[in-house]
Amino acid sequence: MNFVIVPFKNFVDAKSRLRKDISDKQTRKIVKIMLEHVLAEIKKCSDSFEKYLVTKDEEAIKIAQSQGIKTLIEKKQVGESASIDWASKKLHELGATSVLRIPGDLPLIKAEDINEIFEVSNKTNSSILVPSNSGLGTNAILRKPPGVIPSFFGPNSMKKHVAAFKEQGANYSIVKNSNIAFDVDTNEDVENLKTLSEKSPTVLSILNLIN
Repeated sequence: MNFVIVPFKNFVDAKSRLRKDISDKQTRKIVKIMLEHVLAEIKKCSDSFEKYLVTKDEEAIKIAQSQGIKTLIEKKQVGESASIDWASKKLHELGATSVLRIPGDLPLIKAEDINEIFEVSNKTNSSILVPSNSGLGTNAILRKPPGVIPSFFGPNSMKKHVAAFKEQGANYSIVKNSNIAFDVDTNEDVENLKTLSEKSPTVLSILNLIN
């Protein structure tokens, strides 16, 4: 069984770097728009895998429920890596053979991007890493099996994940995907949305908030 998880901390603390340049109210709305978008695209994906939001935030849980996305409710949150590893362990117990982590701050992601990751994993029988725009971060990781390596989210996570796969002698593939590589953490990221030649309703909603 294949699973997709979206870890989400909470609306209060999300995007601290973005809050330096725009108001808390605007930031909160942007975070909500992106989370709703990511969950909506996941919902459109193949029925061959299960979809979960991992959080303890009540508002986020309601958003997931409204979109027909299941939730794994955390009792406490230590950090993103701990949340992902906890969820992956839980899902492994439910029969998961692979777990894909997708963050909730990808305004450009489409259902076909997610389907592609599973397709490549199935063809290569490998785990998958999708780097961030900088190449330093890990914007998506599919672990097959779910506990093949621990999570190392934070600075230089891509390098750490690659090293862990190599240390385990586990098969992995790196998939470059511009929609998944683009996340929003800073005001500069928001400004970069303005340069897109084609702007989706999600992108336009974000830009309307800051104009």
